[in-house]
Amino acid sequence: MIDKIKNGLNKRKVKLFLVFLLCSSLAWFVSNLGEQYTNNATFDIYYGSTPDSLLLNSVSKRNIKVRLRASGFQFLMFGFKNKTVVVDLSELERRGSKYFVSPLTYRSQIENQLSKFITVVDMDRDTLFFNFQKLYRKKVPVIPKVTIDLDQNYLMDKSYTLLPDSITVIGPKKEIDTLKGISTQALVLPHTTTDVSKKLKLDLPGNLKNTKYSERSVTISAKIFRFSEKVFKVPVEVVNVPEGVEIRTFPEMASVLCRGRSSAIKELSVTDFVVTADYSSLRDKSENILELKLAKKPDSLNMVQLRENKVEFILKRQ
Repeated sequence: MIDKIKNGLNKRKVKLFLVFLLCSSLAWFVSNLGEQYTNNATFDIYYGSTPDSLLLNSVSKRNIKVRLRASGFQFLMFGFKNKTVVVDLSELERRGSKYFVSPLTYRSQIENQLSKFITVVDMDRDTLFFNFQKLYRKKVPVIPKVTIDLDQNYLMDKSYTLLPDSITVIGPKKEIDTLKGISTQALVLPHTTTDVSKKLKLDLPGNLKNTKYSERSVTISAKIFRFSEKVFKVPVEVVNVPEGVEIRTFPEMASVLCRGRSSAIKELSVTDFVVTADYSSLRDKSENILELKLAKKPDSLNMVQLRENKVEFILKRQ
């Protein structure tokens, strides 16, 4: 029994010792973190804000070596693994055909990206050189691949529209010179009876690796309506008739088929149309057939057509 008590007391002493050891080690570690240290690091460089008129082909450096001073706490929080800093190329300088960023410029940029508690002791002092390719702009039309099939008794108001109907491409001359237009992805709308408004993605060429596009999609819009239909009998007017000659046509009236909105059809009258036959266009004077032409029609209609395109005639001498 006494031995068990002794063993229990010994175990407690060991546990207390380990707790005190852990606390003292932690205190020592925390105390050391507060000290100032100097350490080396390598930063990967990301080059940002490249001028719109230039394409970055190659750079003289992809990473940079630095020597930093900070407290142990700062080094612990900061970490150096895969650390990336940005060099802003809006401060790019040019001398002749060479583009560069001076050590003083990029050091200042990097220091601004670090904590105020971290000091840059030393850094690579190499000037950063860049090889650029000039970029060009070109405006190209959007080529629609759109099929809108209307249901029976429906019409489209004029034609569908694309917005925008052209885009700007920016890239190397050898790439954008191959572009004559940019097609949309295919769209088929069967049995359409309602207005259309859809966003269409552009079919951008995958082989133009260095070309950028002002738009990646366009919007197609169309007004669809149910139409009314009416046939007007319009007198045939023969023009360019020689003096002393009277012409009579058979038939004397031409049928004009109109399709449009009901409101537009109701407002029409025969006087809104003019059908002519040009006697001077007759090549063989022995013939007695003239071609008809719709010389006047209202703009409010979506479709106007002559049901017959020729008439017979007879001449009468006055």
